[in-house]
Amino acid sequence: MKYIFFDLDGTLVDSSEGIETTFLHTFKLLGVPAPDKETIRTFMGPPLEVTFTNHLPKELVTKAVEIYRTYYKETGQQQTYLYPGIKELLQQLKELGYHLFITTSKNQEVSLEIAHSLGISDCFEGIYGSTPGSMHKSDIIQRVLVDHQIPKEEACIVGDTKFDIIGGKTIGIHTIAVSWGFAPLEQLKEETPDTIVDSPLALLTHLS
Repeated sequence: MKYIFFDLDGTLVDSSEGIETTFLHTFKLLGVPAPDKETIRTFMGPPLEVTFTNHLPKELVTKAVEIYRTYYKETGQQQTYLYPGIKELLQQLKELGYHLFITTSKNQEVSLEIAHSLGISDCFEGIYGSTPGSMHKSDIIQRVLVDHQIPKEEACIVGDTKFDIIGGKTIGIHTIAVSWGFAPLEQLKEETPDTIVDSPLALLTHLS
């Protein structure tokens, strides 16, 4: 496998503080009772549209997405940090000849800004996020495969939630779950990824 597709939130970056703050702000502005923090953690992974559709009246979904993205860009985005060892991992994989991509359900423009601000954008040949009509992980993975003419057997997805594993399995690529992100380990095991790793070093060892 020479093509590695990384999820962003919970895999490369710890964005939990900013995401939680932004969800709380969104519910407050809508005048809707906010879920507890444990429930909000389950919002980290799926597309915003899916999350809000599951937790708000239909007529509030579009407004909720707008409020969230505006506030996250202004405030939440600043509360995003690389996990320890990630920058070194990316640099070493690139030196070893791997082709790296980001595949995230986060808005594509915001994903580009985050990668640039954290100094990792140069590690990637492409940064793919959610766009209108392409927001599920399987859709985003497929875009990368098509755009870069990548054989499925040469690619793998690295992510921290069931949505990454399900997306990879749907498309038919190798799946690697990381245990340091947002999802409980037991939930990851239920999706039977091909591999589970517990540190960036373990991921490097597995890939190399």
